[in-house]
Amino acid sequence: MDNEIIYEHPMNERIRGLLRLEHLYAIIRYHLKNNGDSDYITVLATLLEISELLLRSDIKNEIIKELKRQSDVLNTLKNSEEIDEDRLSMAKNLINEQLSHIQNPLYQPADVFKNNEFIKIFSQRMNIPAGTCNFDLPRLHHWLNESEQKKKEEIRNWSSDLNPINHATYILLDNIRKSSSPINQNAASGFYHQQIESNASCQLIRIKIHSESPFYPDISGIKNRFTVRFMEVDTLTSKQVQTKGNIDFELHCCTF
Repeated sequence: MDNEIIYEHPMNERIRGLLRLEHLYAIIRYHLKNNGDSDYITVLATLLEISELLLRSDIKNEIIKELKRQSDVLNTLKNSEEIDEDRLSMAKNLINEQLSHIQNPLYQPADVFKNNEFIKIFSQRMNIPAGTCNFDLPRLHHWLNESEQKKKEEIRNWSSDLNPINHATYILLDNIRKSSSPINQNAASGFYHQQIESNASCQLIRIKIHSESPFYPDISGIKNRFTVRFMEVDTLTSKQVQTKGNIDFELHCCTF
């Protein structure tokens, strides 16, 4: 895996939202491993991004729909002789556990975080360039000088009601990513196009190429078709150009 880069492209808005959430949670996990002031500021800012994403979109209901859909898929597999019943039961239990949390009418993710007075002040200053300077936000400066244990504990408490969203996002994307079988393909003159049969579906495109490849895939697609253009990497300041060479790559069309 260290010798490969995986590029992904969502084939619908539901998966797009899940990938955005996954990306934001990954940023939080990375910075919580460190103890610098900028790490804690980044964690708070990223939690605000998650809150805004949940507020501005219907992603909570989309997660519920996808959990139910995947649960239905698992139910259709229970009579298959090729299925490991223990693994199937475990997968269903994980999904049902998240459903019980998220579809509770009283569950409003990010309420704890958004209603925190300290976070409200921090949020207002984030809209100003360099607004988190210690002379602009002394309350933040005081908090940053608390012990590492206290800061991490408070972050866990403030973001506790986001945990079901985080867990559900991981479960759903993990099931989808593991659902495909790799196919080796070739992009003639750096271009690949595929139609998807009307009775089939694809939720996520994944392309694997060697980490030392001088090319990267530019993927675009909708429900029934997608294209891949392999672009040459010269310098990041130059205009991207599609390669004229033939590129071998590993393709995953994921659907669960």
